[in-house]
Amino acid sequence: MDSPTQSATISAASQSPPPDSESKKEMLHRTKVVQFLGRTAPIILQNDNGPCPLLAICNVLSLKNNLNLSSDVPEISQEKLLSLVAERLIDSNINLNSKADGYAENQQQNISDAIDLLPRLATGIDVNIKFRRIDDFEFTPECAIFDLLDIPLYHGWIVDPQLHDPTDLI
Repeated sequence: MDSPTQSATISAASQSPPPDSESKKEMLHRTKVVQFLGRTAPIILQNDNGPCPLLAICNVLSLKNNLNLSSDVPEISQEKLLSLVAERLIDSNINLNSKADGYAENQQQNISDAIDLLPRLATGIDVNIKFRRIDDFEFTPECAIFDLLDIPLYHGWIVDPQLHDPTDLI
């Protein structure tokens, strides 16, 4: 016969949700319709403060009419956004067959790598800026996503002109 403690433990354990159920909870983002260049366009709103390159990319693509996002949907799942961006990565780079063999093969690998990295965009990415220009970054797989989607990436960092050799600080 089980002791009362064992029974209570087993009973409580059988009533609790599976450990992964909370992590699989779907993240939803509200949408909003805005006026942009004389037309209405849906944008995705952030739930919490902090970096979210996924939403930035989706909003740029939506404003450019390059994201299949309906204006009458009040919210959208993060999984759907990831799927839409993956679809756009593939669709916007579909004419690879007309390029040289080495280029097409390299680009296909870049697209595959970018799709694998998409989930990271939901929480933020690390980029290494260079100070020569506002659009100068160390090339990383994360930056490749922006290139593949034809989205320019800029930084607002400037070097203090009073520093004689700012490279010592980097």
